[in-house]
Amino acid sequence: MRLIQIAHALTLHDAASEFVQNLDGMFRRLGYDTEIFANRLDARIKNDHIRTMEHFDGTTEDIVIYHMTTGTSFNKWVANYPQRVVLYYHNITPAKFFFGNAWGSWLKCIQGRRQLKSIAKNTFYAWAASEYSCEELRALGLLEAKPLSIIVEPEKILKRPLVHDIYEKYHDGKLNLLIVGRGVPHKKQDEAIDIVRYYKEHIDAEVRLIVVGNMKPSFEKKLHRMVERYGMQEDVVFAGSVSDDELCTWYQVSDALLCLSEHEGFCVPLVEAMAFDKPVFAYAAAAVPETVGRAGIILQDKTPARAAQVIHDTLASQEALARLAAGRKNRLEDLSYETIFQQVKQDIAHIVELWEKRV
Repeated sequence: MRLIQIAHALTLHDAASEFVQNLDGMFRRLGYDTEIFANRLDARIKNDHIRTMEHFDGTTEDIVIYHMTTGTSFNKWVANYPQRVVLYYHNITPAKFFFGNAWGSWLKCIQGRRQLKSIAKNTFYAWAASEYSCEELRALGLLEAKPLSIIVEPEKILKRPLVHDIYEKYHDGKLNLLIVGRGVPHKKQDEAIDIVRYYKEHIDAEVRLIVVGNMKPSFEKKLHRMVERYGMQEDVVFAGSVSDDELCTWYQVSDALLCLSEHEGFCVPLVEAMAFDKPVFAYAAAAVPETVGRAGIILQDKTPARAAQVIHDTLASQEALARLAAGRKNRLEDLSYETIFQQVKQDIAHIVELWEKRV
């Protein structure tokens, strides 16, 4: 028996793709034979354990674990696989967030939600990155659905070297608020600009927003137009897609992380910010409160005036900062590699037991 993980696509610098590889390492540590197959494989990934689907050689004895992230024609292969599978559901963004601004993504998300129903029928056990996502699976009849956190390894992140040009330029005494994520409408980088504008005009002019992440061109144009209209060219930095070293430097430079997204199945940047011991301010949407726990401030109201004031008051309070620091320490322990490994050990034993009974 092998534990075979399958993904539609594995790409470099992608949280889901890195999770697949980390999970494979845990399986091997537990003594299992493993394989990873990808329908589409980024040539930049150097991992001898990964092959493309044309080499797939699963048998009736192997347990197949499918990582679902979006709508794709490949999902039909999984739904029709002759053996029932284990599903890891990374969550699919609701299509409404792409309506009218990204029709291709809108269609993929609608397709994915439909295909999820078919895959669920061929699933005997499911993991998801959060309880929020598990509730969605249970609504489809998957009672054996359990949260399994994405693996973030702070010790690897913190070892990254500084990019000194970035650090020296932006570590200049201004309050640096960082937002990390794809540049798409539901991530709400536009709202972050509005918050920083209010902060600058009503609280303290020495503030800067740093926007990290690859942008959809139409949304990027909208953000740049906002910045120009507000006259904030010196107050907003668009870093774009960055290397690991650059990302870690931006975390080092920042004073706090903002997450205003209206949909997240987990949200890795929240945990990365915790690893860098940075305060987190995150909007209470989807799985975000669950991921943050007591390690950050959950914003119920993200109107510019309210959010800016909460950020200022929190960062000005030593008591609040100490409470958040203690929360980060506890949350990072909950999400540590060893903690997750112990859960994987128990869950896999249960999965194997179910498989041998052919439930």
